[in-house]
Amino acid sequence: MKYTFRHTASIAVTVGMIYLFAFNHTPHGTECQSSKSPDGLYMAERCLLDRVPGGNSKYVGRLFNAQSGALLAQHTFATPVPIILWSSYEGKTVLFSVGDGGGDSTYIPIPPSRWDRFLAARPRL
Repeated sequence: MKYTFRHTASIAVTVGMIYLFAFNHTPHGTECQSSKSPDGLYMAERCLLDRVPGGNSKYVGRLFNAQSGALLAQHTFATPVPIILWSSYEGKTVLFSVGDGGGDSTYIPIPPSRWDRFLAARPRL
């Protein structure tokens, strides 16, 4: 069987996509802070990934099951004002930024979406 460039490229792209999406590549981070939810069911953790002096440093926010310690969701985001804040305004959420962070990645809804749970279940490299 003769392989063409197109066939080889297709295999390489498929393997690359599996590698990218099947594994969690997010580093653990440093300067981690954690907080337990008011109802005691969840634990939130925020860790610094990349410090940007005077700017939007990069962080990862994680939500865990407080009983089992299982990772339920994680988002990466950039913000000048990191925080962990449990909110019930317009649905329960855990916020990881106030102010200029913006975007959906600065908070995780409670309970997390199926997509967030799926991404959190990927093995860590």
